[in-house]
Amino acid sequence: MEARAELELRSLVELVAHLRSERGCPWDRAQTHGSLKNLLVEEAYETVAAIESGDSQELQDELGDLLLHVAFHVQIAQEQGAFTLQDVLQGIYTKVLRRHPHVFGTEVTQDIEEIKGRWEEIKRREGRRLSVKTALPALLEARKLQERAGQSNRALAVQPSPIIAELLGKPDEQRLGEVLFEIVARARQLGLDPELALKRFNAQFAREIEEKLADSHARPE
Repeated sequence: MEARAELELRSLVELVAHLRSERGCPWDRAQTHGSLKNLLVEEAYETVAAIESGDSQELQDELGDLLLHVAFHVQIAQEQGAFTLQDVLQGIYTKVLRRHPHVFGTEVTQDIEEIKGRWEEIKRREGRRLSVKTALPALLEARKLQERAGQSNRALAVQPSPIIAELLGKPDEQRLGEVLFEIVARARQLGLDPELALKRFNAQFAREIEEKLADSHARPE
């Protein structure tokens, strides 16, 4: 395929289609949604690392890698008759419009917390549950659950330990890292898996909040 001066996402999907054809690459042809998922997670983390580095060229490269994964999954789905690139683009376009009534609708607000709350309310009306994707690392999953629930104090309802109390009084990223590292070390000594433990608590937290939300919505105004 000849290089083009101007490219679009459809061109990238077509490139992947060529790679997966009989005239293409055996490795690319063998890939599935499942076989690519771990690589996609790695690329996402590498993109975050590029952002943190402040290197715009590195970020450009990593965003390109992410787009390649998008193209791969779209092409695989097209081959299976599941959805097309147009479906993906139309879906996200419509979703962005729907979730920004303060920009594209009649609502008027510039308060960020109000906007975040409205975003979550719209997602609930769409039938989206509180739970987040289980592929997320447990710490990130816990943070997203707390943000979505608007109930971050729920997980901190018990009396804080002296170490946590010290952190609350003087937030420090280095100290927080040390505390988390020690928790992992203690869990290892006890034969416990900290990732699994937090995952299970996240699931419990999500169920409790869903029940509270369902109960509040069921009550008459």
